[in-house]
Amino acid sequence: MSGYLTMQAFSRLTPRFSTQIRSVSTKVRQNDQSTIVPYLRHKYEERLAQHAMLARQNHASILSLSSDNLDHLPETDLNSSKVARMQSDIEHMFGFGLVSSKDVFINNELDLSRVEVYGFDYDYTLASYTDRLSFTIFEMLRDILVEHFRYPKALSNLQFDPSFAIRGLHFDITNGWLMKIDSFANIQLSTVHVGREPIKDVNDVIHQHRGVHISPDYLQKNMYQLNDLFSIPQACLLSDILQYFKDNNIDFHPRYLADDVQRASDIVHQWSSLQSRGVGGQLHNRVVRDMSTYLTKQPSMVRYLEDLRRNGKKTFLLSNSSFPFIDAGLQYITSSPDWRDLFDWVIVSSRKPDFYRTERPFRRTSEPTWNAVTEFQPGKVYEGGNLKDFSRFTGVSGSKVIYFGDHVFSDLIDPAQQQGWKTGAIIRELSSEIDTRNTPDYRHTLSWLLRLERLLNEAQAIDGGRHVPGLDALLENWRHERREIRDQLKHVFNKSFGSVFRTHHNPTFFANKIRKFADIYTSAVENMEGYPQDYCFYPDRAYLPHERSIETLVDSGKLHQARSLK
Repeated sequence: MSGYLTMQAFSRLTPRFSTQIRSVSTKVRQNDQSTIVPYLRHKYEERLAQHAMLARQNHASILSLSSDNLDHLPETDLNSSKVARMQSDIEHMFGFGLVSSKDVFINNELDLSRVEVYGFDYDYTLASYTDRLSFTIFEMLRDILVEHFRYPKALSNLQFDPSFAIRGLHFDITNGWLMKIDSFANIQLSTVHVGREPIKDVNDVIHQHRGVHISPDYLQKNMYQLNDLFSIPQACLLSDILQYFKDNNIDFHPRYLADDVQRASDIVHQWSSLQSRGVGGQLHNRVVRDMSTYLTKQPSMVRYLEDLRRNGKKTFLLSNSSFPFIDAGLQYITSSPDWRDLFDWVIVSSRKPDFYRTERPFRRTSEPTWNAVTEFQPGKVYEGGNLKDFSRFTGVSGSKVIYFGDHVFSDLIDPAQQQGWKTGAIIRELSSEIDTRNTPDYRHTLSWLLRLERLLNEAQAIDGGRHVPGLDALLENWRHERREIRDQLKHVFNKSFGSVFRTHHNPTFFANKIRKFADIYTSAVENMEGYPQDYCFYPDRAYLPHERSIETLVDSGKLHQARSLK
């Protein structure tokens, strides 16, 4: 079962509603086991025909289904009441159910009328980088390894593949496995890669961990997570090198490769020479020399910051980057040398997350002074520092503050836990993932997957331990189809690793941290401009599994429809 369901295949579903299901259902109720499998098979075919017909109306395909899958289906009636109810649900799904990539999403209740101070990280929060940056990072890392760490010169031919890695992956530095894990630290086996290739035998992974769960101790000591967008080219290079060593029978230890790539990354990002004038590492100097290649101007972001100031809100910039780098970048982004007027306080080279955990003092950046900073003076820029002094100097703390950043661990966890700050995660990938989820192909395929899973649950319940003849084979066929559909839904996001935010049915480890430590999240800071500054974000009611069936139906007003569809 591969490919797309074609429009020609849809056209064969001419109107004629089968009446066989009613008589078969009656026999099943009379406990005639010989009718159970035919009943389930016919119900499957009927539901598939209905989903296929509705997909056609939306000019969509059901991924993983080809025209061959429709040859034996019962024909369905566009005017049947059951199809009409399903169509109503689909129309809701493809109309009001569409999500905008500019929306703000809510994990925890947040009343903006109570927020007095807005803080922002710089990289990938205020600064929006172009795709070219990842190519440059990859090339710099590659060249450092070859020219300074004596890696094989053949590696100079490696090129960055933007379609390979995603954010939030874990690299197993003991085994050399790159993988995605879910919110319960379970491995999504279909994502485990050795180099650029899927692992040949997933049983090796299962044997290593006595299952698919990674223990907290192993996770902490042997797994390295790729938490920010800067790490994606790093993951790609690491996988490319590992693949090269395997292909050329070069003995290696994955930990050494990971350590060397990390050392090269430190050189790229940190100060590299006195001539850099404090801008930063090689990457920062490259960006400053060619702003238009790496940065995008953001008038809507500037407008949002100006609006905050105009309405009496305090604002601050808190970043690990150096002042010369930020100064050059914000002059370009805002098209103004006076960008500091957008902030009450500017803190650079802050060394987050140590900023939240230590008592390192602040220093002034404007002149060579060695005396202690005991207060913030208007118009001054400070470096280093710590959260305790920041709260003391500004007089702000707790839920009156909201801080936006792109890195959950460096930016958001500590201020949320230690000071009770409200937090907002800026996740750039959110935009493209939402666009994918909004496509008719994806939504109709997901709808069919959910229907298939309900059929599986129903079939297992019918068995009731009676070992119905032919039922095991039917269940295995459906489970095989389910696996193929889930793979298709994974591939539409990323062929190797799928969605940044989901495994097949659970949030990813990365998404769970966002859910836990970010009150809200969105794809860009300027999306906040669409909400009044006294807006209250209310999260959806969170359902436990034992609550979901009845409460979601009650909340949606579809209790009557649900009874009718059974």
